[in-house]
Amino acid sequence: MRYKTIGSDKTITPAIGIGCMGLGGYFKPDTSADEEVVNTLLLAFDHGMTFVDTAEVYAGGHCEELVGQAIKNRRHKIYVATKVSPENLSSASLIAAAEASLKRLQTDYIDMYQVHWPNPKISIEESIDALESLVKAGKIRHVGLSNFSLKELRKAQSCMKQETMAAVQVEYNLFDRSIESDFLPYCQNENITLIAYSPLDQGHICGGPHRCEMLAPIAENYNCSVAQLALAWLIRQSGVMVIPKAVKPDHVISNAKASDIEISNVDAEEIRRITARSLAVIPIDRIRVADDTSAQRQVYRNVEEARTNIYGFSPSPLELAEDMRSGEILKAVRVRKTSEASDTYDYELIEGRIRYWAWVIAFEGKRDIPVLVRE
Repeated sequence: MRYKTIGSDKTITPAIGIGCMGLGGYFKPDTSADEEVVNTLLLAFDHGMTFVDTAEVYAGGHCEELVGQAIKNRRHKIYVATKVSPENLSSASLIAAAEASLKRLQTDYIDMYQVHWPNPKISIEESIDALESLVKAGKIRHVGLSNFSLKELRKAQSCMKQETMAAVQVEYNLFDRSIESDFLPYCQNENITLIAYSPLDQGHICGGPHRCEMLAPIAENYNCSVAQLALAWLIRQSGVMVIPKAVKPDHVISNAKASDIEISNVDAEEIRRITARSLAVIPIDRIRVADDTSAQRQVYRNVEEARTNIYGFSPSPLELAEDMRSGEILKAVRVRKTSEASDTYDYELIEGRIRYWAWVIAFEGKRDIPVLVRE
């Protein structure tokens, strides 16, 4: 296993950990496969993937309970990262949320506690103060962020009095490499570990089959799969670690083995060339917004629902719209070309519905939206 360091104390962690979104359920508990989930985590640990990332929102807290079961006989060997939800970022709520996570995890400390999403209604100063108090109390070791823009990251850093920012978690894979322009270099310069979630692009690996076919000959040279090649390329970047989700035993083992692949400079540049892509810019009215049944949560279907935020998402589309007007975009929405001929739509929206409606609100539906197009 290849290793990285995290935090000002240079804690050694594996370059490939395991992400837990969807284990034990998505936004509600699903106990039907609890034993399988725990066994999956134990298998990952046995293969050196001793960094586990979860969140209080995953499976309504049940995911943390399953992680707790998996680590209880080997706690000192496992680096446990979890996240506090944006609605819990006030000082009192954050501390209470941490205590609840500790209880579910069956541990007396969390290795890294991360702010899952920023909340514009609560000052980051208040949240950072609470996080630093938890470090002082020995309840958490490291402070991290998730889904923060570069501007928001810098703001959070400026609020830190005793601690330094250990890590920031964002999406990074061979389909979406947008962070390479400024976000990743900033983290590398600041010695902030970048934790790449969805490193295999939720199974698409690099956006679709065409580019995967182009990568296949390179993978064959290393006697590995394209998925393993993708993970190896990502962790080759300075300060980058990855947390792929895996449930099947063979996927767990395959992910772990990717750490041993040493990609040459020539092949690394070829992978970079093959997977390079630019954002497309598409008129708002050429994109069809459909229900997202795979996400297992409610989504906005029109701008009125989004503007009133009837489902109470935080940050809300209105709050994200403010950031977009100032030029801050966390990541582009994803679309694919419609499968049927249509005089009305050319594309359908498949990911990033809240960001989509925020863009519509920010520019009153009059500005074309930057997107990543799946094959």
